Amino acid sequence: MTTLSLRPISMRKKCLRTLYLTHRWLGLTMGVLMLSWCLSGIVMLWRPWPTPIAGTELVGHAPLLLPPSLPMVPSLMEPGSRFQSFRLGMVGAEPVLTLFPVTGTPFAVDLRTGQTSSIPFQGASINAQAYAALLGVQNAPVFDGITTDDQWVLDTPAHQQGFERFRFPGPARLVVYVSPVTGDVVQATDKVSRAWAWVGAIPHWLYPAVLRRHPPVWKTVVIVLSGAGIFLTVTGLFIGCLCLRRRWPFSAYRRWHLVHHFFGMLFGILALSWITTGFLTMTPAGLFASNKDRLDPVHVTGSISGSELQLLLERIATHRTTGWIDIRGVFLDGRIFLAITDGKGHRERLDDNLTPTPLETSTLGQSARLLTTPDSYYFNRSTHPRHFPVIRLIADNGVLFYVDAQTGAVQAAFDTPARYSRWFVYGPHDINFLPWLRTASARLWVVFPLLSGVFVLYLVGMVIGIRRFILLWRKTRSS
Repeated sequence: MTTLSLRPISMRKKCLRTLYLTHRWLGLTMGVLMLSWCLSGIVMLWRPWPTPIAGTELVGHAPLLLPPSLPMVPSLMEPGSRFQSFRLGMVGAEPVLTLFPVTGTPFAVDLRTGQTSSIPFQGASINAQAYAALLGVQNAPVFDGITTDDQWVLDTPAHQQGFERFRFPGPARLVVYVSPVTGDVVQATDKVSRAWAWVGAIPHWLYPAVLRRHPPVWKTVVIVLSGAGIFLTVTGLFIGCLCLRRRWPFSAYRRWHLVHHFFGMLFGILALSWITTGFLTMTPAGLFASNKDRLDPVHVTGSISGSELQLLLERIATHRTTGWIDIRGVFLDGRIFLAITDGKGHRERLDDNLTPTPLETSTLGQSARLLTTPDSYYFNRSTHPRHFPVIRLIADNGVLFYVDAQTGAVQAAFDTPARYSRWFVYGPHDINFLPWLRTASARLWVVFPLLSGVFVLYLVGMVIGIRRFILLWRKTRSS
């Protein structure tokens, strides 16, 4: 009878010892990565991923100068061709039409010839130099080729088509990327922003280009490592609860182990939340994955045939466009809206007869609401600045769309998985549920202390692991 009662106790001790050893050695293996995630998260509170200065996408664009008569554009005459939006502007000395087809990738058309072509680097360099001048860089740009997988454009929309890269000699080491389709500055970095990214966003997202160039491999690596981090934290919380006492000092540990135990009980759940939500951002097994087809702006904008668009372009060409630098056309509820921007940044909306026409919310259905301030889904983030006012509406497919009330362009879209992800993944991960949590003061007085507590938790755990490893190494050498 005594033997039978001792066997479960012995098995329990064996399981607990295995758990302790697994936690210890996994912590030593994962410690550097966990510390890196915490430290880089702190850096990203104030130094996010490099992005161009907001509102400078039109810098360098000259006033629109269309030819007296527009050539026939073969791309518009193709049978069955339909487009959901278009754009007119100057790139260098060339008038360029950018077309956004319902299917396929956007492309540029030289309006002097009507032929599809990429914007030459001479025209793009003018826009790059104008952007550099905003930063006080006066040196001439050096064309550095077209890149699709540069470290700094791997997450920039439309990077698969390639961007023209310009380097500016000088102490800032500025690099500007220009779209060969629109002529816009789509990315810009200097030596300071790149340095901060290497200690912030890149280690936090495991984003070195050598890995990120292979999305399936990158996703698998992040899932495996964050999964190991979840296991490490769960076992630590379990061990911590087992070692709690009912009386002071409430812990069976001393010195470094006591600090680790104390911070684990205080910040362990928060650490688990951050790692788990980081794991879920990778949509493992399709969890919280959005349907890209449902998010397509065409569900709101509709489309227009190429022949109809050719007639509209000819009507625009005969109109007085003095001072206009950008014309954007969108199609909403079967109607055409033109958003005109002049050289002073003023915007005006016209209909297809080039008559000033406001964009009413009623045009977009009963669910449409005008927003002048952020709501729970549409708000500024470090890498996604938002424009106001916008019109929020629910499309027939149930997707929540946000339409720029000035240009009519779709700014954001959230289907059901994306809305769930907002509350169960990105909300806990970024701690931005409420508007005041998105302020600079909240980052300093709420998020920073919490991240620092998690950092100390993993730092002390790493110290304990290293001390244990050194002790075992010394015993092995002495024996």
